[in-house]
Amino acid sequence: MKTVPAIPKQAVKEANRKLYDDMARDYERIDGRRTPELAEWLRSNLDDIRRIAPGGNLLDIGAGSGFVTRCAEGIFDNRVGVDLSRKILAESSGTFDMGVCADVDNLPFADGAFDAATCFAVLHHMYDYGGLVSEMARVLKPGGVFYSDHDLDFAFRRNFAAPIALYRMFKDKGTRKKLSDINASYDDYALSEFRSDGVPSEEIAELFRKAGFKVKVKYHWFGVFASADPVIGRLSLPGGLAPLLSIRAVKKG
Repeated sequence: MKTVPAIPKQAVKEANRKLYDDMARDYERIDGRRTPELAEWLRSNLDDIRRIAPGGNLLDIGAGSGFVTRCAEGIFDNRVGVDLSRKILAESSGTFDMGVCADVDNLPFADGAFDAATCFAVLHHMYDYGGLVSEMARVLKPGGVFYSDHDLDFAFRRNFAAPIALYRMFKDKGTRKKLSDINASYDDYALSEFRSDGVPSEEIAELFRKAGFKVKVKYHWFGVFASADPVIGRLSLPGGLAPLLSIRAVKKG
């Protein structure tokens, strides 16, 4: 498993906060991956989750530009977005019912306040996962569902290191240009992508199991190449053979 660099946890959080403050007005353009097809796919997953969740209160962690909460409109009755960046919450305020600037390690909500929680393309921004898991165990009701998706799995990164490095070499040039156009720091970007080599899926799953959740882990390709989505996008593949990690964890009653 990847050794975590000796960087202070607070420095990673501060880099995330500053970067997303700087990108608040331009995030969707800079990211470039929030396509209508991905939105439709995410909405179908949220539909599935709502069918098994005990109620309609949704918490979206790392809400950013509101991609998840936009897709959850009409599915969940109450959508709360949480982010470290006040500015991006202000820019996306129309996408949720309430926006809260808060740290996932210490959420300002009552025990059992939510029926479901989402975390889309956010795990790779996190320094560690103990706080996330303990807070999900606290704020979710019995039967509540935690759903994360679209983070690179470490096993896939390890198995396909060379082609991924080549892809990132070209992508990095575009990222630097987009950030320079808005006077945002590339150093903040690099530090915010703390788990850019992939997130430890089994470690996270085990933390949820120990916290009293029934956990299902899937690996897939949906959203990586649009042309491949109809063929392999929705297939669940063995770990190490698909880049994207999806976790569904249901809190036991």
